[in-house]
Amino acid sequence: MKAPDRVQEEGVSRFTGGPLFLSEADGRRSADPLEIAPARRFSLASLAPSFANPWVDGEFRPACPWEGVRRVDAPPVLPPPGSSDPAELPARFRAAVEASMGDADTVVVMFSGGIDSTAVLWHAHEACRRQGRRLAVVTWGLRDQFGRSTGMVAERSLRGLGLDLDITVVPTEWRSLPEPPWSPAGPRHDYYVGLFQASVDLAEEMGAGVMLWGEGGDEILGACHYLTRDLARSRRWRDLRAYLWGSVNGESMAATAAELAAFAAPRLPVGLSRRLYTAFELSAFLRDLPEPVLRPPYQEIARVRRREWLDERAATFAERDHGRDWTQAAMWDLCFPFALDPYPLSAGVAQRSPFFDDAFLGYALGLPTSARFRRLSPYPYHWYKALHFRLIPSRAHRALPTFSQDYYPEFRRHALEVLPDGPLECVRLGLLRPLDRLDLERVHLRLPIVVRNIERWVAGALEHGAEPVGVEA
Repeated sequence: MKAPDRVQEEGVSRFTGGPLFLSEADGRRSADPLEIAPARRFSLASLAPSFANPWVDGEFRPACPWEGVRRVDAPPVLPPPGSSDPAELPARFRAAVEASMGDADTVVVMFSGGIDSTAVLWHAHEACRRQGRRLAVVTWGLRDQFGRSTGMVAERSLRGLGLDLDITVVPTEWRSLPEPPWSPAGPRHDYYVGLFQASVDLAEEMGAGVMLWGEGGDEILGACHYLTRDLARSRRWRDLRAYLWGSVNGESMAATAAELAAFAAPRLPVGLSRRLYTAFELSAFLRDLPEPVLRPPYQEIARVRRREWLDERAATFAERDHGRDWTQAAMWDLCFPFALDPYPLSAGVAQRSPFFDDAFLGYALGLPTSARFRRLSPYPYHWYKALHFRLIPSRAHRALPTFSQDYYPEFRRHALEVLPDGPLECVRLGLLRPLDRLDLERVHLRLPIVVRNIERWVAGALEHGAEPVGVEA
């Protein structure tokens, strides 16, 4: 079996395939934006929205920063809901895992012990066993809200699967973790950049040809909002009661009101339906941050871009007839633009999630939406992952986590340690106000990491001879 060439897949996602950057002047496309950029000039205005909503709360990636170049975002045509057979799910996912593995002799699975990565690990293990490949398991040294290490959770899930595999733990000493190489494809938008790079370096040392992740499992297979109508239509009364109970107790009365509005949506004028959907589903993304971090006029540029984004979403809402089916609207907002950019940039080893395999994605998004929810255990967390449980042997179900793991203390420690020391280039160039780590965290917990990622990219662009283009106040 031939080991694959290690190619940096910068700015290229297997989800869309092909080049993702377009020259606005002549329509040329390239995976490297500098090949088609008219000059090495990057726009501060294009980076500004990343420091405001919906980019911060929605976790959207930054726009292409190069003048005269834009990213090509072309979501596929979604299959009609109900066009895929749930009985095919295990076989389809098995094929997605094998396709993601390619012809690599050594496969690394990034494993947290959670339900998504357990599904990936199980099918990767079975494929490696059948085909004589080597499998290595890596986890990050994080601790959840109860102080439990990911290694402990991962060991429990491994025992449930009946697998005897060693787990390599990547330590989380934030300031000693390696920096990834600068990429012209744009700023990173993942949080644990150093951990990603340390994992990549470790995978290279192991001789791995690919790293598999459970990224996107919730978005592609998890239960979304507004399933009341579909569960009622299928006469699954026990599941419907559990779903409504979860809306009231697990979320809020507002979530219950949203479910009722979604039930009535097909009979509402499309404009009213869209406004109600936006109020219930997107309002958190659209509110201003408590305190602006951008300097004028970049704050106004971010507001204009937010209005444009909302207009674009309204056009999609009408085009795809989301006014009649809020479930499909919610699935769209879960997957896009998130699914268009699932992999971190500047990786030395190919990083792939089987959930984003092209063939599997088309199949999964065609599954009946009501199949995504089932009261299959005493634990509500499991109900919203009903499809995931079909991918994992039943003997392992009792060992799986019964709640969503929260790494808030780790995340906060990371956020306060990762900003570069000294004056920021983004402040010197007039893009950001001079705020320190605690100021940024007070505005939004994610902001220190957003600032860090864009600051690193801007500093790297300047080191590579690029010219910043600002806007006069």
